Amino acid sequence: MFKETTILIVLSRVVEFFGIITTIFLMFKGYKLRYVYMVGGVVALSLVVSVSGLLARDYFEYIALADLLVTAGVLGGVILYVSRNPEKAKDFTPPEKCRCPVCNVLIVKEDELCTMKIGNYTYFFDSCDHMVKLMKEIDFFKENKSIPRGEVKELYVKAKDTGRWRKLENVRVVEEEGVYRAYEHPPEGRETLNLKELLDKFKDSLRGGKT
Repeated sequence: MFKETTILIVLSRVVEFFGIITTIFLMFKGYKLRYVYMVGGVVALSLVVSVSGLLARDYFEYIALADLLVTAGVLGGVILYVSRNPEKAKDFTPPEKCRCPVCNVLIVKEDELCTMKIGNYTYFFDSCDHMVKLMKEIDFFKENKSIPRGEVKELYVKAKDTGRWRKLENVRVVEEEGVYRAYEHPPEGRETLNLKELLDKFKDSLRGGKT
């Protein structure tokens, strides 16, 4: 019995430590606070339950096992959800006084907000049109040193027709009167932009430099 109890205690501490690391990760990676609080809360509850189990030693093994299963289950569920649904789990609220890197205007409206991470920095665009124009005219921005070189990742757009955040590769971009707009379900008969080709060229253009 002593061996089983020791294993439960060790596993509980490992899961709690992993939960603390996960809480810090979610906090600094821009995920919504509800997920940060959920993970942090279950870790705190696990610690309280562990201490309570010491006061009820006759049932300690049962309490420790239940605590381990619940904590591991919640952590696993949250991690699985946020990893599969980043566009739903991330907080895309732009920082105060954030400016679009293309037009240099303060971002006030978020109707067609877009984000892109280059290296370690996240850029916010006031429209899909401006993000597409950045990708199309990247040589101009590089010459002006307004965009650093680095790995391009985490491109998200707010679809015009549904208002939902989606990964760039999961939307269709249509040009309407000279303005590019992102749709989940584009209007029938409209030609869509070849995003894969454009994005591949854009990534190649910024690859290999320092951030």
